Amino acid sequence: MRPSPLSFCVAIQASFLLSPCLPFSTQHVGKVQQQMPPSASTLIRSSSSFRPTTSTSSLNSQILDFIEPTTGVPVKLIGAMHYNPASIKLATDTINELQAEGKLGSIIIESCSTRWNATLENEMVKNALQSEMRAAHDLGLKYNRPVVLGDQCINITVSQLKNGAKEALIDLVQPIGGWGRLAESIGTARRESVPIGDGYLGIDSFLDEKLLGAAPVSFVKYPLSYMVKSPVAAVIVLGLLVLSGGEVSNASWLDEPASTSDMLVSLLVSFLETVVFARVFLKELLAERNEVLAVNILEQCKNYQSQSNKNGWMNLFKSNSDKANGAIYARESVVGKPEEGKTVVAVLGLAHCNGIKKIMTER
Repeated sequence: MRPSPLSFCVAIQASFLLSPCLPFSTQHVGKVQQQMPPSASTLIRSSSSFRPTTSTSSLNSQILDFIEPTTGVPVKLIGAMHYNPASIKLATDTINELQAEGKLGSIIIESCSTRWNATLENEMVKNALQSEMRAAHDLGLKYNRPVVLGDQCINITVSQLKNGAKEALIDLVQPIGGWGRLAESIGTARRESVPIGDGYLGIDSFLDEKLLGAAPVSFVKYPLSYMVKSPVAAVIVLGLLVLSGGEVSNASWLDEPASTSDMLVSLLVSFLETVVFARVFLKELLAERNEVLAVNILEQCKNYQSQSNKNGWMNLFKSNSDKANGAIYARESVVGKPEEGKTVVAVLGLAHCNGIKKIMTER
């Protein structure tokens, strides 16, 4: 039987998404970026789905701007392709501009304390690789702004992925009832995690020419970061890929026509892989983590909610302590405190942005 190409994709995606090495980085984004003036291309407007941007920078289509309805605080979601130089520049320019305007509030990055602290332990990796989240983190420390590790703990994510894959496999072998539950689960997760329409990022955000032009850098740095941080796990994954693709190296099947049965089996295996991967990707990797990220963004918004028209003279006695419940701040970061006129910034993978905005604006 021919090896299924999708099996390679699933194995690689799972290894990257579960790796504790995300995000790796370089040294402080520092001197070169400090000398760069705030770019006019970072005057961001909320992107509408499938609408071309009218700005001089097409990368504006990777940013969602909205007002968090319960606090009235502006929120800016910066969608990124991890390790992509265009995404790094977008995050850097946006944060620098907000700081220049005196509007920079908390910075939330898509990482948990376990994954983030692991990146700080490997100096070689820190000096060799650069990510948009590290750039945002370093600017937050430079500007003395709160830097929040807003993602779900990796241990919880791994556990939920195992349970999700198990549930999907059980449903697959139960045509009566199971297939319906699986289809409903995938459909619900898709609607929650990847909403489309006006006010959301569209396909143009993912197919931006600057983002795609720099994509080869991401494709190199992403697996490299995993291999450097977790060499044993990387060797195991690579070994599995080599073994599963053993028939490819022989390539004898290229000279022989495949039988109908082989083609049907290969298509069936690919379909089952796709279904299971779609289930865990949309639900466990996107929808459930979006909930956690949205809550952490909302908690930071509470620090910047206007208090000027509340309780009158009682404002004289208001507390200056952090109002964000359960916030996990990066090492060396300041803790959040009540301020006004600030914008909360979140640096996230592109796939998270629409779902998080839906949670924060429609619930």
